[in-house]
This record gives sequence, C-alpha cells and structure tokens, in this order.
Amino acid sequence: MADKVHIVPHFHWDREWYFTAEESKILLVNDMEEVLTMLETREDYPCFVLDGQTSVLEDYFSVSPENRERVRALVQRGKLIIGPWYTQTDEMVVGGESIVRNLLYGMKDCREFGSPMMIGYLPDSFGQSARMPQILRGFNIENSMFWRGTSERMGTDRTEFFWEDDDGSRVAVQLLPLGYAIGKYLPVEKEALRKRMEKYMPVLERGTATGHLLVPNGHDQMPLQRNIFQVMETMRELYPDKEFFLSRYEDVFAAIGRQGNLDTLRGEFLDGRYMRVHRSIFSSRADLKAANTRIENKITNLLEPLASIAYKLGFPYHHGLVEAIWKELMKNHAHDSIGCCCSDKVHRAIADRYFLAEERADRLIEFYMRKIVDAMDCSRALDKLTVFNLLPYEREGMIRGKIVTKMKRFVLERPDGSRLEYEIADHRIVDAGLIDRQIVHYGDYEPFVEYTLEFCDRIPAMGFTTYLVREAEALAGERPAASMAAGTGESPAASVAAGTGENPAASMVAGTGESPAASMAAGTGEKPAVEPADLGGNCRPASPAANTLENEYLSVTIEPNGSLTVLDKQKGQYYRDVLLLEDGSDDGDGYDYSPAADDWVLTSKEETADVRCQHGTYSHKARVRVSMAVPAGLESRSKRRRDGRVDVEFELELKAGSPVLEVRVTVDNQADSHRLRLLVPGQEHEGFSVSDNQFGMVRRPVRDEAMDVWEKEGWSERPDSIYPFLSWVTGCGERGLAVLTNSVREYEMTGPDYGVLAVTLFRSVGVLGKEGLLRRPGRPSGIKMETPDSQLRGSHTYEIALTACRDHLARTAKEYVTPFISYNKMPYNAMKLNPAEAKVPYVYSLLRETEGRVVLGALKKAEDEDKLIARFYNGGGEKVPVRLKDGNGDLAVDVVKLNETDVLSRHVTGVQWVGYNQIFTCKF
Repeated sequence: MADKVHIVPHFHWDREWYFTAEESKILLVNDMEEVLTMLETREDYPCFVLDGQTSVLEDYFSVSPENRERVRALVQRGKLIIGPWYTQTDEMVVGGESIVRNLLYGMKDCREFGSPMMIGYLPDSFGQSARMPQILRGFNIENSMFWRGTSERMGTDRTEFFWEDDDGSRVAVQLLPLGYAIGKYLPVEKEALRKRMEKYMPVLERGTATGHLLVPNGHDQMPLQRNIFQVMETMRELYPDKEFFLSRYEDVFAAIGRQGNLDTLRGEFLDGRYMRVHRSIFSSRADLKAANTRIENKITNLLEPLASIAYKLGFPYHHGLVEAIWKELMKNHAHDSIGCCCSDKVHRAIADRYFLAEERADRLIEFYMRKIVDAMDCSRALDKLTVFNLLPYEREGMIRGKIVTKMKRFVLERPDGSRLEYEIADHRIVDAGLIDRQIVHYGDYEPFVEYTLEFCDRIPAMGFTTYLVREAEALAGERPAASMAAGTGESPAASVAAGTGENPAASMVAGTGESPAASMAAGTGEKPAVEPADLGGNCRPASPAANTLENEYLSVTIEPNGSLTVLDKQKGQYYRDVLLLEDGSDDGDGYDYSPAADDWVLTSKEETADVRCQHGTYSHKARVRVSMAVPAGLESRSKRRRDGRVDVEFELELKAGSPVLEVRVTVDNQADSHRLRLLVPGQEHEGFSVSDNQFGMVRRPVRDEAMDVWEKEGWSERPDSIYPFLSWVTGCGERGLAVLTNSVREYEMTGPDYGVLAVTLFRSVGVLGKEGLLRRPGRPSGIKMETPDSQLRGSHTYEIALTACRDHLARTAKEYVTPFISYNKMPYNAMKLNPAEAKVPYVYSLLRETEGRVVLGALKKAEDEDKLIARFYNGGGEKVPVRLKDGNGDLAVDVVKLNETDVLSRHVTGVQWVGYNQIFTCKF
C-alpha cells in the first residue's frame, strides 16, 4: 500500500475560456493577493504552483506592478513556483517552433524573478506530441507532467514511466490519471471527505510504481484553500496508515528518480480511453486555426530569416518587436484558445490578437526588406525590384513581384547587365497620395500604376537578387511593351521580352506549341483582368479543351463537376475525383465532431461547376465555382431537405517548374451544423497514414482497432482516426497525392478501403459544450453555451496544395509555405527614413546547406549573443547529413541545445548527421 500522499497547492489558470481574459484578470488580482499573503505569513505552507505559465504573471503585473518585488522575493525563496512556459500550450496543432519559443520566452521571463520550475507541466493539453521529450531536454528539463492521452495500450498501466523520443531523449513522467483537480475544494467534514477520497485513492494506489501519491490541491481559477491544514488532519484520521503533507512537484519526481526501474513509452499520446483528448477539435473554428497556421509560417519562414539577413548586413535585429509578435500569437496557443472551444466573445478576442500579430509581422517584414534595399547603390537606377529566397539553398522557379511606377515602359536588368524576360499578369491604378503624400501636397495628382509581374529566375541561397528597373524607349518596330498609363489608349502588355522584340515562351505545356491565353474561358463574354498584347495573333482565349493546367510534373484537368483529374507525369499515374466536396451533419460542439444519428452525406459529384482558365507563360490558373444545395440545419437534414447553400470557389495555380498545384478555397457558408471536407482519393496506405508533426513525421493507423471495443469498454470518446498535421499528409504507400497546407490542419483516411484522404475545411457548430454525443457519450465537455459565431456563416478562405512528388515531402511543403517575396524600391515612400550607413550589394547569400536532406526549422538571432541560430530537423529519413557553407567555404558552428546557451560541440565544420525525427541546432 502506498503511504506517502503529496498535496500540492496550485491553481489552473485558463486566461480565457467561456469567460474573457479581462474577467479572469480581475479574479487573478484577488487570488494572487491571497496566495502572496499565505506564502509570506505561513512558513508551514511550503509553496504554490502558478500553473506553469508566466503569462499569468504578465497579466497580473499589467494591473498590479507594485507587487513585483513581493513576487521576486517569494520566487527566490522557492515558495512561489513559476514557469517554465509562457502559456499552457496545446501540443497538436501548433508548430514546433511555437512550442520552442513558448519555453524560450517563458524561461526568459522567469529569470527576472528567479529560477523556473524545471518540469514540462502541461496538465490540460489535448494530447501529447511525440517530440515533447526532445524539446524538454533541449531546455534541460528532465521531468514531464500531464493528464490526457495515455492508457495501458501505450505500454504501461503505471502512472510513473519514462517517455522517450526517436533521438533517444528521455524524460520521467508523473501522469495525472484523474486530472489536475482531484484536490479541489476538499471538504473538512469527515464523511464528505471520505466519499471524495474513496473515488480517488484506489486509482492512485493501483497506478503508482513508487508508493508516492499525488493530490493536486486546486482547480480552474480556484482561490487557495485556506483550511487545507484542517483537511489534512481529517485525512490522517481517515487513513492512519498514510502520511499526508503539503509538498511540491519536485519532491514527487525525486521519488521517481529513486525508483529508476520504470516502463519506457514512445510516440504521441492521443488515446481517449480514460480522458477526452478531443481528436476532432483540430477543426473547431477553422477560420482561427487557419490564421494561426498562416502567421506561424510568416514568422518562422519569412520574418526571422529576413531579419537575420539584415542583421548580417549590419542592421539591428529587433528582438523586442519579434518577441511581441510571438507573445501575441502564443496567447492564442493556450489549449482552450487554440482549441477554439470558447465563447463567441473570446473567439472575437482571439481573432483580434491574430490580426495584431499578423499586422506586426507583415509590417516588420516590409521594414526589413526596405532597410536592405534602401542601402543599395542608387547610381545605376533609383527603381529596383529585389527578390528574397529565405531557404538555405538556391532556388529556381516562378516569381511574382509588384512594381509601382509612372514609367510608360520599362525593362528589368540583372546586376550583370542582362535583361530579364517577364510577363505582366495584372495591373491597377494607385493613388499618388498612398505612395507619398508630399507628391500630392505639391499638386501632382497623376496616378501611379502597380504592375504584377511574373518571371523565372534563380535566387541565391538564404539571400536575394536585385533587378534594376529602367525606363525603356521604344525600339524600331517594337510593339508597345509596358505601356499601361491611364488614358493613353494603349493596351497593357501581357508579355515583355526584355526589349528584344521576341515573344517569351509560348506555353507551359511541353512540346505542344500552344501559346499562352491571357483571357478567361471562351464564350463567357467577360474581359480578362489584363488585356493581352498583340503577339502576332498567337494569344487567344482558352478553348473548352484547355480546361487543363499543365507543366512538366502535372496535368490537371478540371471536370464538369469541378473535381480534378490529376496526371502524375513522372509516374504515369492518374488520380480522379480529386477535391470533391463532402458535406455531412455535425451534431457536435466546440470540442468534437459528431454526426447526427440520421446523417445524410452529400458530395459535389453531381454538381455543375463554372470553370474559367487563364494560361500564361509562367503560370496556369483556373477559377472553379461550385454551388451546393445542402440542408440549412440538423432538422432539415433529418428531413432530407436542401434549403441551405455552400458556395465554393477554387483558385488553382500551377507554376512553371513546380510539382505543386496550389489551391485557394473560398467558402461562402449559408448553413448550420455541418462539416465540409475535401476528398483526395487514390491513396495507397498499407494500413497507415503519414504526416508531419513538430520537427519530424508520424505514422498513424487508418483505422484504430479500438473501434471494435470502445463502447463495450466504456471509453471517454470514440477513437476515430481523425488526426492533426502541420504542413503535409498522405498515405504511406508509393502512390497517392499528398496534401500540403498553409491553413487547416485536420485529416482522416476514409472510404470503403480507407483510400480517400479527407481534409476538413471547416466544422459548423452552435454550442460550446453538449452532452450525449454519438461519438462522445455522457456529460458535456466544457459547459452548455450557445456559440452562434461558431457556425461560421459567411465567407472564409483556406490555402492548401497538392503534389505527386513524394521524395522528401517535408522540403516540398517547406517550399510551399516559404514563397519568394519581393520589395520594390522607388524614389518615393510615405514613411521617411534617414539613409542607412550600411552598404548592401545587389546580390547576397548568407549561408547554404549543401546536402539537401534536412529541413530548416528556424533562422534567428540568438537571444543573448551577437550570433545567429540555425535549426534544422530530419523530416523523413533514417539518418541524413547537414553541411553549412558561406561565401568562404565550410561554416564553423557550435552545436547547441534548444535553449541556445548550452554547447554540445564547438567549432564544428563539414558534414554532421541528423537522426530520424531529430532536431539539430547550431550557432554561428
């Protein structure tokens, strides 16, 4: 029998949930005063755990800054336990860098006051990522504590075990088998206390491998229990054979360390047998989750590498601005916030934070590009277009950039003097006041024209190339090229061939000899966005047979119902019915999808789509509109009545030289309580799907064998194989299209043979919590509260892509979410800056990774040193090399931990090896 019972005072602090962060902040001021006073006045009250997140302190000091010294004194005495996280992060649908930064900034916050709690404390995360042991050990954290996701199916029935990652990183785990709140509001009255403890003690005793039981004394927003000493006296009367005492989590792990001989588990924990993990929460409020994906990618793939390039060129790296963006984003990474199982008013606050984080990121990206380009030599040309490649290898591909000018015609010139062929894809008039108010102040109202250009070129690794924009005079016999000035009567040019008079390549369709078509499909009567130039009569509308987008990798035919037939030209493999829409009921809530018992599932197979194509030199595009009549709600669906609508517009683009079909999906939803998914058939799976997770990949069964027994065994929720992915997913066989994403992150393998990959676009529900779901019996999760905004009425846009290229999907996905970006320098700017002292070349490369098998996770400046941090990971392979070079050859780096300070190897050059699902971080 276990005889030591650790009672640990704490509270679990959801910053927001069905209540707002402002409401919880008021409670926080009240509760913190009681905590501080108890810790200051009772020596026999050893500690209080502040829920493992420093955002609680940030909120508190925003209204009670006078108590900073009280907090510091208690932290340094070891009585107030803070950190290590910034927020109580979710582990499944946020990126790996988000989890790393959560620890990085949380531990940084802690150091102002003392030492952080060195426990990976995530008591309410809806599942546990397989990469967590490696991430924790990267910050020297050797212990982990959580509640959800395990059962004996993982390999042990004990509550203490070791958890090991694929790279060998291992942490000791103290499971919270009954959650973090079994010690909430413990009654003093003997029989009431006995009744409570008799529910818990057998479970705790049965699971322990150490003889030490843990009773967390706290709950959501719960004030400290003032009479806890009296409660413990009653406990001693009830259980005279046990020792009860106030304790701290570190003492529990000390007992685990003394035990040593524990079971070892591996992998992710998403098992809902004993506790709900809400496997389909990955699609709740898909609009907000899509925003999170997009902003994470902007920060890690664009902003930070760009800031690193600027730093190496002599400009300041603005840590404060970057940290402010991360923290705004991470406030939304708390498990309830990113889960989007909140009230409507909280979701509005979440959306506001996403807006603020994205606006900050966009403006800082633009600022760094401007600082770099402003410092270039202007003697050869005042106007420039600089294209940035923010991946650590040279890339060649189609580039889309914008130039704003008053020039009647122009050419683009490389630094070596050669001219660049380009095509004008679009143009628009821009008011001069938006360019620089000083222009119109002096009476010049002539507008500017913004041209969208498309061209192909090769851009250096982690660097940029600059094109000089020069005004061009018409050559003898040359047709109008870039003349689009308003009121001139000249038609815009759909193609410019560097002033040579030659036409650019006429078609992306290899060997067909077809010319590009700048207009939409024939017979529509609509004008294209840009009038085609006269190219000798070769430019014509696309014929009906041209409802095909094609390059050297893919041939994509748009069928009459709007679905795609995709030919993988490398393998000669066809995939049909791709991107069919599937609409079914959702009788669930903010936590879980659950169909109605009398579900009626519809597809777009019998619909008729409106299809319009535009074929250019460097890209083929199509706009596909599908309107589905669907039930307006659950009652209509039960009566088989189609009185609602979802109007879906697909914007497809296939770029020259790219194996990726980009898909932008805009849905106008005019129905309630339903789920809309995109279907990608033709998957070979061998019983498993494969997708990425944080810093690696994971295999999951297409059907959980527990589906046969879950009801009989009384599971908390049905174990449907609905899973998250971060940037790519496919079946694990040789054939099948992979789905890439820059928005939604939920999938399921479905169909009669599980050969259809279904990606959830959105779920539409009207309540936060509901009881008695078909797939989740019993009590409601959360609380019963109406959330009409979660029906997602109106228009929402999602970005995904398809590829048949299965070789190193992680890198293909990384390229998809790391596009070329460009900056147009001209002699005007609304926001004035003094000239920079730095001098920047026209072409630059910061570093190159030459082996081509690892994936870049991050490039940033070190927090506390004048060096850069580069992080790579093995995204799919048993063991892969990594080698970094700069302009002088092999780059000497220090291999460091995720905390950026602990050095594992110094002055390393040449090839290093990165194991399966392993993270490699270096400093230089």
